[in-house]
Amino acid sequence: MSSNTSPILAKAKVAADDNRGAQENWHRYQYAKYRGHLEYTAQARILEGMYLGGGRQWTEEDKQILEDQRRPAYEFNETKASVNSAIGYQIHNRMDIAFKPRGGDADQTTANTLSKVAMQVADQNMLHWHETTVFSDGLIMRRGYFDVRMNFDSNIKGDLQITTLDPMDVVPDPDAKTYDPDGWKDVTVTRWLSLEEIEEFWGEEARLKAEASGDESSDFGYQDGESERNKFGQIRFPGQYDAIGQQDNDLKRFRVMDRQKFVFERTDCLVFPETGDVVVMETLSDAEIGKALMDGAVKAKRMRRRVKWIVSTYSTTLFEDYSPYDHFTVVPYFCYFRRGETRSMVDDAIGPQTALNKAISQYIHVINTSANSGWIVEDESLANMDAEDLEEEGAKTGLVLVYKHGKAKPEKITANQVPTGVDKMITHAVNFLKDVTVPDAMRGTQGQEVSGVAIQTKQFASQQQMAVPLDNLAYTRQLLAKRILKLIQRYYDSYRIFRITEQDPVTGADVEAPLEINKFDAASNSYLNDITIGTYDVVITEQPMQVTFENSQFTQALEMREKGIRIPDETVIRYSNLANKQDIIKAMQAQGEPADPTLEAKANLLNAQAEKTRADTVGSSVTAQFSAMQSAQVIAETPQTAPLADALLRSAGYQDKDAGPIVPQAPAGLPHAGIPSNTDPLTPVHPAVGLDRGIETLEADSVH
Repeated sequence: MSSNTSPILAKAKVAADDNRGAQENWHRYQYAKYRGHLEYTAQARILEGMYLGGGRQWTEEDKQILEDQRRPAYEFNETKASVNSAIGYQIHNRMDIAFKPRGGDADQTTANTLSKVAMQVADQNMLHWHETTVFSDGLIMRRGYFDVRMNFDSNIKGDLQITTLDPMDVVPDPDAKTYDPDGWKDVTVTRWLSLEEIEEFWGEEARLKAEASGDESSDFGYQDGESERNKFGQIRFPGQYDAIGQQDNDLKRFRVMDRQKFVFERTDCLVFPETGDVVVMETLSDAEIGKALMDGAVKAKRMRRRVKWIVSTYSTTLFEDYSPYDHFTVVPYFCYFRRGETRSMVDDAIGPQTALNKAISQYIHVINTSANSGWIVEDESLANMDAEDLEEEGAKTGLVLVYKHGKAKPEKITANQVPTGVDKMITHAVNFLKDVTVPDAMRGTQGQEVSGVAIQTKQFASQQQMAVPLDNLAYTRQLLAKRILKLIQRYYDSYRIFRITEQDPVTGADVEAPLEINKFDAASNSYLNDITIGTYDVVITEQPMQVTFENSQFTQALEMREKGIRIPDETVIRYSNLANKQDIIKAMQAQGEPADPTLEAKANLLNAQAEKTRADTVGSSVTAQFSAMQSAQVIAETPQTAPLADALLRSAGYQDKDAGPIVPQAPAGLPHAGIPSNTDPLTPVHPAVGLDRGIETLEADSVH
């Protein structure tokens, strides 16, 4: 090889090596595209059209056929109502992220601080609205995606940023079969970007590389067979682009493949002997490495799985380096997931919705034709018009036909009747569509029930139909919260102060309080609220589904008061919807709570009832004791009655309190003779009975 050609070859080899990542990205993208991504993007367009309606529920071929036959193509979009009911459930169940200590130096105080920081991050990123977008993408287009990473544009220390991705732009590993991206080999996000956007994301050098690559193309997607993406403006045919003007730097678009992949290789790490944790050194700053070594960490080379990040156009590598994160930035949500196969709620609604549209269009077509079904007329029988005029004017209201004398009377052709079963098909299609999406109870159109409990019971039962999509949403929330926790502990490692709004436990008013993290305390030579240490578990909670959370609390508070539970007036007002409820509570506290006269009356009534109960108990006891004394006198005078009385009491269910017989037996040797007896009921037992005794004298009158 001559010396004058070696620099050229060397330069070519360097360029080839530099663009090896681009070649790998392109081949991987082509592999994934023909392994299912093309079919997914085409189906996703159909699913989104079925949800949006507005003419998109009919294919262009079907609409052309109907137009040629002068038949209507109506849409009665029941799919949107069903999907919106499911989305409404998610909207009324906001996610709350909390953490609990698990190991290391973790404690509950730091866990509470982490929970507040996570909620602050969620509020700053408007996470609830992003989650609605991702959940909607999953219900409609089978897949939804978060993107979680750090952003250093507005804060040099970094802010955790959560955004959403177009599902049609995300190409997951076609060979993977796990829900969690940690089980994927790679994930690619492919988009059409301008030079300015490339510079914004990856710097000026990446822009210069893209501009020199010559890989620009039209932002349509038709060139590689993919479906068009949704935008505010649509250019549906390539020829329309030429009418706009020649491409310039503002119109140039580059297909950029942003790929993250796992690699397993020997890596410089720090091993912490106390906890056994292994941390990749490249993810730590020099100060963190120095502090870790001083604390006893040991350097070691270990085989570790890391994320490598490659960004390229068709032929040029724009960026290639190791990712600073342990996971892919992409977090998925799948409505229905079965080992790599994804489905949406709209997938099952396509059949019933299509049948409904066709049945209604046919029904209306028959009705329209009945208004001008045609005429039977004898040739040249009309006096005031000809046959062509009758064809055009024959369906008008107030039509007057004059036919010639001696000619046959014009007769209107009997209109076609609606085919039997078309109306039933409409009913069945509507019912089937509800069966495969959400029932009436979740739409708020449930039956004739008037009881709120009955309505809520049916709504709860109907939620079982959404159990799988909601369980997958809970899984996505768990994955998202774990990644948020990792990024907070890794990048929120310096002193920061947050403004946290909390509710005062006494007054219930919103109070703004500063929250300081990683604050160095010179007195203890330690950091206060150090959120970078310890390991924590994620706890995801959500509010119950109600019209509003405050309304449900207010209703429960009123019901408890009606049941006699003493809930303070301030608590009831706090859960009301009054605009100035805090001012009302302050005024009540300043005046003092007035005495409720009904409470005193209720207390007096209860005392009187208790006194009456005690008096009745005493009276019953005295009566029982008197009866017992009478029984004792009878048994003392007639001992033979004791066994009979004992048997009667046992038969009646009386339970004795001692071990002996219920009725004591007469002592042995008690004289029995000399007791007067008489069987004549008309004469007294003894002449003395009634003679020497007064009727008011207490005696054992049961003896005789």
